[in-house]
Amino acid sequence: MRHVIVVGAGQAGASCVAKLRNAGFEGDVTLIGAEPVPPYQRPPLSKGYLMGDMTQDRLFLRPESFYAEHDITLRLGSRVTGIDAAARQVMLDTETLSYDALVLATGSAPRRLPAATD
Repeated sequence: MRHVIVVGAGQAGASCVAKLRNAGFEGDVTLIGAEPVPPYQRPPLSKGYLMGDMTQDRLFLRPESFYAEHDITLRLGSRVTGIDAAARQVMLDTETLSYDALVLATGSAPRRLPAATD
């Protein structure tokens, strides 16, 4: 395996790429996220940071230098527009990336179900 792409630069995506390197994976690792900043902690953002009690750099799960030091390519501000599993490709707005393994760590949003009627 030569290239692992992780889609979703939240806590799960950041943990995944760090674990790959800590486990000794030596191939290419790319972390793709739609937001323009490195992975950050969500709860402190809504509390400490927005209230002015915390600086932005303290929000990041790891310093941006971590990714460079561990040869992890950050594709921030990039939106995945499609996945071709048969061709093993991820399409971004402006280019297509090939992968050997793909991790989808995009999270989810709750969906309300209609109330049951008896």
